[in-house]
Amino acid sequence: QQLMAAVSNAQAYEVERRRAQELARLDLAKTQFFSNVSHEFRTPLTLMQGPLADTLADDSLAPAARARLEMVERNVVRLTKLVNSLLEFSRIEAGRHESTFRPTDLASFTQDLASTFRSAMERAGLGFRVNCQPLSQTVYVDRDQWERVVLNLLSNALKFTMAGTVAVDVFAAHGQAVLAVTDTGVGVPEDELPRLFERFHRVQGSQSRTH
Repeated sequence: QQLMAAVSNAQAYEVERRRAQELARLDLAKTQFFSNVSHEFRTPLTLMQGPLADTLADDSLAPAARARLEMVERNVVRLTKLVNSLLEFSRIEAGRHESTFRPTDLASFTQDLASTFRSAMERAGLGFRVNCQPLSQTVYVDRDQWERVVLNLLSNALKFTMAGTVAVDVFAAHGQAVLAVTDTGVGVPEDELPRLFERFHRVQGSQSRTH
């Protein structure tokens, strides 16, 4: 019985080791796929942006054509940001992401980022309160990542808030700089809270804006 148990344990260990190796191989293949796809997408997007900018700089362009091309340009910029996010994700997965931390007036920086949403909030009929209190000292942050965090939180707040208010607060508490984004939207169901930080997970059936 001891011999059989030892052999069984050894076999189970070998199966688990092979499974771990296969998962690592699949993970590497996925990361390489994300990286290659994002690089391939960036090339045609970059080639589109130049002619678009040149065309929009033409003063003889008809207003209707200009409006259509400006819409195209906005969506090209948006798609470029999404592709860059995909590339950033692949770098994080591969352990190659490098953050650059710089001293930042966090209250002023966050207020500037939040202000870009004011017109969209007003068009949606939502109250928008921004209260970024000056901090006693600068804070070291990766500005690109901070911008991504703030804009993602605000875009989600706008998307899932049908009525009421969205608020952004920056303040100091217990020696830390705190960012709080609150809204009167649909919220997250209690049973979904444990999955809050799962990549790409979405709550099904939540009411949201389509644009």
